[in-house]
Amino acid sequence: MRRTTRFVGVAGSLLGAFVAYTLFPDPLLAATAGLCWGVGGALTTRHRAVWTGDPERTSLLDGAPAALVLVVGLFGVHRGLPVPSSLRWALVFLVVGAALSGIGLGLALGGASPADGDSTETGTD
Repeated sequence: MRRTTRFVGVAGSLLGAFVAYTLFPDPLLAATAGLCWGVGGALTTRHRAVWTGDPERTSLLDGAPAALVLVVGLFGVHRGLPVPSSLRWALVFLVVGAALSGIGLGLALGGASPADGDSTETGTD
């Protein structure tokens, strides 16, 4: 892991936990948000070439991760839920961090390829 990736992960964890705790003072919610933002920030930094894309081959799918995070965060935890406003914003922050982490983990797992000898497919001769 490079120094920049590690720094972004630690900074994301600290900032995520601080913001979540400031919005709604619950230590477990703050720790979970910190974990999500730390992992999401580190993986976003590590796979930044995938996020920025190739300028020669752009498509509407390049914006899909951002649209998913926006839709889930803002419309999934909406005003009509019977929760206090401070908790609602803390949950939005948690959901956006979890979506960022999930997208980053998907990129990391999608880029990983099994070794040549570990193939589970069987060929017929």
